[in-house]
Amino acid sequence: MSANDATIAAIGIETDASKSIDRIAPNLTGIPETMLWALHNRACEAKRPDSILIDPDSIRIHATIDYDFARHFGNPEGSLAMRAAEIDAVLRKWIARHPDGLVISLGEGLETQAQRVDNGRLRWLSVDLPDAMKLRERFIAPTERFRHIAVSALDTVWMEAAAPSASVFIVAQGLLMYLEPEDVRQLLSDIADRFPGAEIVFDVVPRWFSRLTLLGLNQTPHYRLPPMPWGINRDEVEPTLRRWHPAFGGIAFLDYRVLRGLPFLLARMMQDMPVFRHEIPSLIHITVSPADRRPTEPSKFTSIRKKQMTSPKEAPIAARTIGGMLSEATRIAGSGHDLVMAASQIVAQRMALGMKGALNPSQADHDEFARMVPEKVEAFSAAGMIMLEQSNQATQHMMRVTSEEMMAGARATLGMVGCAKPASLLEAQGKFSRAWLGRAGSNFIAIGMLMLNAQDAVMAPIRQTVAVNAERLGQ
Repeated sequence: MSANDATIAAIGIETDASKSIDRIAPNLTGIPETMLWALHNRACEAKRPDSILIDPDSIRIHATIDYDFARHFGNPEGSLAMRAAEIDAVLRKWIARHPDGLVISLGEGLETQAQRVDNGRLRWLSVDLPDAMKLRERFIAPTERFRHIAVSALDTVWMEAAAPSASVFIVAQGLLMYLEPEDVRQLLSDIADRFPGAEIVFDVVPRWFSRLTLLGLNQTPHYRLPPMPWGINRDEVEPTLRRWHPAFGGIAFLDYRVLRGLPFLLARMMQDMPVFRHEIPSLIHITVSPADRRPTEPSKFTSIRKKQMTSPKEAPIAARTIGGMLSEATRIAGSGHDLVMAASQIVAQRMALGMKGALNPSQADHDEFARMVPEKVEAFSAAGMIMLEQSNQATQHMMRVTSEEMMAGARATLGMVGCAKPASLLEAQGKFSRAWLGRAGSNFIAIGMLMLNAQDAVMAPIRQTVAVNAERLGQ
């Protein structure tokens, strides 16, 4: 029996879902429902004999909730359990230095972190929306040391529950990506102003993943992820945070990844490839500078929420990234929608002119009718010529890529032939595989951008014709 099995058996937790227990319907939707996704990850990981997370409370809660976890979320890949375990490790180190400190967990949901790291002295403040807190309290009752506040994390009333002189650690796991960028900036700035010397841990998603959720992304056929408006790439994190507030001192990335199998190997490879290394989810640990170690100039951001402020200009997105490709695709899709709407208005205007001319031929706009066919022929002829030119460029690009891959394969083969030892051969094969994956990622993005640019170029003469028509018809 593993240590985890022994712990579960010792406290008498029932892990067989088929046995009779009183089950509770969660009745959650939208962002609050994501707490069930995290719970599913932690509970399934905790049941494993090789688990990285000992969490009997999550197993107990998971077994009691009347919800088809597997149907909605599929098989857990372990990253959310890894996130919880990594934050546990950071918290334990902090608690060792601040045994009477205060931990504030924002958007905590059904997280059982307090039970996992409790030293018998620390204080804990759980903050979440009223519906989420109502469900939490069915399983975890508040106490004098473990308090609950049923408000949004954006409502600064929870900050008043902490003494100004307290040692504070703030956890915001699975929360900030669901907020608007300006709300994230304001929340973190308020924390930095209110809690000098505090430490903060939160996780982020990359830009490309944020965009996918805004377009509509299904976790399974039966569950769509809520929109995640705030996405940020790893190389943007530090400059963005320092721009948001001068008190953000130490900024570190914690280990955050899937745990096993092919997804684990792919994640490790992505970290080694320049194309992808900054476009992966991140777990971030910030230390807020104490008041006496901050820059002398006052912060440009105050703790007063200014709804009229516009979001700060974000760092530019590199075109040769997945995020850049998705950004370009989104722009072109929006441009196409605008084009369709403008063209529809022109068609409607011309139909109205046609009806007016049919009813009173003397008032018909014969010049406008005479332009219609030649304009269309000219626009589509120009689009066809551009399409042929873009097709030739794409063919040349593919031929160049194929030639380069053949040369790279030949060089790698010659190198492997010269390997006298199996270990050297394995090393050479691994080096070739990593290089090939890097080239494949770059080529995929390059081809995607080529296709998007071609589509944009082909539509240019049509857009121009529509614009001229709209101006002439007074649209």
